[in-house]
Amino acid sequence: MTTQLICKLNDIIPEGGVCALIEGKQVAVFRTKDDQLFAIDNFDPFSNANVLSRGLIGGTHIKTELQDGSVKEQEVIYIASPIYKQRFDLATGHCLDDDTVKLDCYDVNLEGDKVIVSLKDAIAA
Repeated sequence: MTTQLICKLNDIIPEGGVCALIEGKQVAVFRTKDDQLFAIDNFDPFSNANVLSRGLIGGTHIKTELQDGSVKEQEVIYIASPIYKQRFDLATGHCLDDDTVKLDCYDVNLEGDKVIVSLKDAIAA
């Protein structure tokens, strides 16, 4: 497992992202307005470019029908690609606009004011 200090929390503007190079892999790290941190691949598979750290953070609600017929509503925080605007769930990496596409997500922690990303394995969603 590789853990790397990315930056200090205040180096990431709320509702913004930064890119970090960890073992040759570009990882996008995001901070929400309430200081939640997320880390996903920086590579946008739709534009074939490493640009997601420059995307726009947004939120939506997704409704899922459960086996018993009830409906579960879930709030999703996403990053919209700055190129073609596909949205990726920051917690799972799933593309909200194409069910066949998923990005890897990584553990990100705050130790004091230091943002630390772990590249052990991608988080399974």
